[in-house]
Amino acid sequence: MKAEVSVAATILVIWGALSFGLPLIIWLAGLGDPEGLGRSVITEARFLGFPLHYWLIAQGCTIGYVLLCKLYCILWDKRVTKI
Repeated sequence: MKAEVSVAATILVIWGALSFGLPLIIWLAGLGDPEGLGRSVITEARFLGFPLHYWLIAQGCTIGYVLLCKLYCILWDKRVTKI
């Protein structure tokens, strides 16, 4: 049971960092804009034709969640089914 809780806690911490940390970083980067529009390096940069902040939230988080599911399976196999 401890191994199961450990895996779940690890995944939840990473999920929280991905879900709340990335938007928080983007928001904090825009606080220094003297015009108050939230412009920063993250919002001005482009990736694959899209603004970087949009791509990070729309595609980056989605890819991150898929990788998080894979990590969950790996951790489950190593920590829980090993016992």
